[in-house]
Amino acid sequence: MRLSRWFAAILWLGVLAGPGSLPAMADPFYVVVGAGGHRMLSQDGKSWENHAELGPAGHDQNDLNVVTSFKGMIVVGGGYFSGRIMATRDGKNWSDGVLPDGKLSKRRSSPVFGVEVLDETLYLVTLRGQVYATTDGENYEEVAFARMPTETHWIRQCVQGNGIIVGSGDYGPAIAFDPKTREIQVTQMDGQIEKLPGFKRVAFGHGLFVVGGQDGLLASSRDGKNWENNQVVPERGHVESVVWCGDHFLACTAAQQTLVSQDGINWIRREGRIPKRIVRANDWLYGWNRRTELSRSRDGVNWEPIPNERTFTALSVGYGELAGQGDPPILPVPRSKR
Repeated sequence: MRLSRWFAAILWLGVLAGPGSLPAMADPFYVVVGAGGHRMLSQDGKSWENHAELGPAGHDQNDLNVVTSFKGMIVVGGGYFSGRIMATRDGKNWSDGVLPDGKLSKRRSSPVFGVEVLDETLYLVTLRGQVYATTDGENYEEVAFARMPTETHWIRQCVQGNGIIVGSGDYGPAIAFDPKTREIQVTQMDGQIEKLPGFKRVAFGHGLFVVGGQDGLLASSRDGKNWENNQVVPERGHVESVVWCGDHFLACTAAQQTLVSQDGINWIRREGRIPKRIVRANDWLYGWNRRTELSRSRDGVNWEPIPNERTFTALSVGYGELAGQGDPPILPVPRSKR
C-alpha cells in the first residue's frame, strides 16, 4: 500500500512538471489533427502542446483527417494514396503505418475518413467505403466494403449511433454499416449531382442521423437506411456542415447562414454567422473557415478564438483518454518501407 501511494505521488508530480507532460489515462485530452501530419494536444481544449508534424501542410499522404481515443491510445486516420494510420500512447512517441490491402474489396486501402469505436472494436472507414476493424490497435482487417454507385462516390465523414456507423460524402452517398452483420447499405441521396467534397456533413443526436449536402439537403434517419426529408431545398444553399450540439442540430451553409433544428426534421434559420466547418469534441463545438484559424463555442452562438501559435492546420478535433506512457502500438508497415 505504501509503495502504491509513492508511485501515485510520483505520477502526480510528473503531471505538475510543466508543459509537455501528460497525465494518466483517467484524465481526458483534446487533440487536433490536420494536413502536413499536424498533431497537437491539450488538457483544456485551448492551450496546445506536444506539437508534431510530418511536413508542410498540403494535400498529400501526410493528410490526417480524423482522430479518436481507443484503449488508451490516440489513433489517427488519413492519407492520400492509401489509408495512413498513426498512433500513440503518450502523446509524444508515434507509430506510423498504412492499412493493409483489402482482402474483400481486393484493392489497396484508401484514405481514412472515419474512426468509430463500438463494442470494444475500432472501425476505420475509408474514402472508397472500405471498413477495417481492430480490437488491439495493431492488427487491422477489412471486414466490409460499400458497393458505390460510381468510382467517385466517396466517403468524407462518419458518425456512430444506434449501434451502427453512417457515412456521407462526394455526390451524396449515405452508407450504413452494421457491425453485427458486417453489411453495408448505400443510399443515393436526392439531388446530389455535384462533387462538393465537404468533410462535416453527417451528424448523430437525439437518436437520429442527419446528412446534409447540395442545395440544402438535410435528410434524417434512425437506421441509416430509411430517410425522411430526402429532398433538396435550394433556397438554403449548399450545406457545408451539420453537427449535434447536445440539445439541437446546427447546420451551416456555403453562405455561412445558420440553420437550427430540435428534432433533425424541422429547420429554422437563425441570425448570425458561424464557421463553415464544425465538429464536436466533448461539450465544445470547434469550427474554422481557414484551417489554421480555430474557434470554439458551447452553444453554437457565441464563439471564442483558439490560440494557434504554431499555425497548425485542423481537419478534425477529438477528445478522449490517453494511457500517458508506453511504446506506441505496432502498425502495419508503410508500403514505402516494405
